[in-house]
Amino acid sequence: MTVQVVRAAKADIASSHKFYENQQQGLGNYFVECILADIAELETTGGIHRQTRGYHHVNSKRFQSVLYYRIVDETVILTAIIDGRINPAKRDRILSRRH
Repeated sequence: MTVQVVRAAKADIASSHKFYENQQQGLGNYFVECILADIAELETTGGIHRQTRGYHHVNSKRFQSVLYYRIVDETVILTAIIDGRINPAKRDRILSRRH
């Protein structure tokens, strides 16, 4: 499968990079490396994960982020990368705006 990262998900990565970089120099870059590895893994594992609100979701291997995606034809459409610690109602609002 191929993976397509939508603009909003790219913005999520950039926002998280900035957050982690402000915590410790270099941590933002490490976050991006880890998330890109998680995204690459979706090429082989896309579609096997549980669903919430119509999105498949998988936890990042190293960070407390959750990747939300849909399968369209043979493409994984990565829609959001959200901190897994946020209130579920806020998560649902974010996902509902990303249709």
